[in-house]
Parts: sequence; C-alpha cells; structure tokens
Amino acid sequence: MSLEGAPIPCKRCGAPMDAQPDLTLRCRFCGAWDRLPPDELGRALEIRGRLAMAASQVAQVASSEAALASIFERRSAFWSVMGPWPLLAVLVTAYAVFGAVTTLSGLPAAVPDDVRIDLVVAAMYGPFFVLGITLSFPVALLVGRISYAKNVRPKLAARPPRYPGAAMRCRACGGDLPPARDGFVTCRFCNSQNVLAADLVGDVRRGLEQEMVGYRARASGMLAGTTTASTHMTRTVVVCFAGVYVGMLLLGAVAKVVLAFTL
Repeated sequence: MSLEGAPIPCKRCGAPMDAQPDLTLRCRFCGAWDRLPPDELGRALEIRGRLAMAASQVAQVASSEAALASIFERRSAFWSVMGPWPLLAVLVTAYAVFGAVTTLSGLPAAVPDDVRIDLVVAAMYGPFFVLGITLSFPVALLVGRISYAKNVRPKLAARPPRYPGAAMRCRACGGDLPPARDGFVTCRFCNSQNVLAADLVGDVRRGLEQEMVGYRARASGMLAGTTTASTHMTRTVVVCFAGVYVGMLLLGAVAKVVLAFTL
C-alpha cells in the first residue's frame, strides 16, 4: 500500500489530521494534537497503523455482504434476481392452456360439467405454482431493498468532499477516493468499501459534525442490518410460496361452490 498522499487519522475521533512542518498533527474536528515519529520508517509504520485502526472501527464488507449490497445498488438487479423464471412462467402457462383446451374439446358431450371444471382447475396448478415463484422474487427483492436502504446503505456511504468539486472521502480513514463509475469504490489507503451515491451526499454532509463519534458502532450495525435484510427476503419467499398453495386450494374450492350453485 502506497502512503503517498495518505490521510493521517486522528487517534481520538478517526478524522483526518493536518500535518505541520514540525511533524505535529492537529485534528480539524475534535482539536486533538499529536506528533509523528522523527524518522521516515517510524512515520510510515505510524500512518499504516492508524489506517488499519480506522478501517477496523467501521463496518467492513465481506465477500457475501458485498455481493448482496451490490445487488441492491445495481439498477439491473431485478433481472439478475428473476433469471429465467418469467420466460418459464410464460411457457408453462401457454402449455397448460393448450393442454386444457385440447382435452376439453376432445371430451364427449355427456361428460358432466363438474368433471370439466376439475380438469381446468388441475391444469391451472402448474401455471399458478410457477407464477407464484416468479412473483415471489421481485417481492422479496423489494423487501430486501427497503431493509438494506434503512439499515445498511447509510453505514457504507462515503464521506462528502471537503469542498465542491473535490473527491469523495473514505468513510473509514477520510482519504480521497479514486474516480469510479460503479456504486462501490475501494479506498486505496485502507481498502474499505464505500458506496458512492449522490442522494446520500446531502444527508452525510448535514451530519458531518457527528462523524467523529459514530464509527465504532457501525461494525456491528452493518452486519446486523445485512442479516436482517436477508432474513426479510427469506421470509417473504416462504410467505409467497405458502400463498400460492393456499390460492390453488381456494381456487378449487371456489370452482366447486360455483358449480354447485349453477347446477
């Protein structure tokens, strides 16, 4: 890791400190004073240690959490989650309709109406099952995105720039982040993942005075929030599956009741 241009996080609050020619340091946020070692190796080791400490005090994104968060940040996440299910639902529905029409047209006129209705209901079980699965994924994605936006996204947001036109700053060490087109960018100083989102800059800017006290609480909060989002999505899928089965049973029951009243 290159230390050229690296920020020097404050040991008290984690904010970047201003270095003076005499190697003294002053934190622009909490006002703490400090001093760097006089030798070059000592200074490099001191800065590396402070960057590692800053990165350890904020929520770090592991591989599974990063993959989950990237799904919520990408606009094309809907199609990634849906996969081939919409096409499969269309094919299964078309096949079921064709099979039902072919079967009913080939039945003798003496076949009772309740038998015909039972055949139609049976033919609809497959399409209803596939459609239930297809619809459960976007519903689960919506629930997960709501939970992610509330519990996780604000904790991963990069700090706002020091002045208009400047680079966004790392949420961990405060260093300038490299330009990036993706929603996520890795800090070149402490390797922390940062979310670059324009709609978050204003909120983070308004809460800039609070950044000196909030980083230690983020580590447990991000992991708990990601787990909550995953749990909500899993529960939503289970509920959708249960709803499909209940709907199939109700469909058959309603069809029989309607037939009983019409005959």
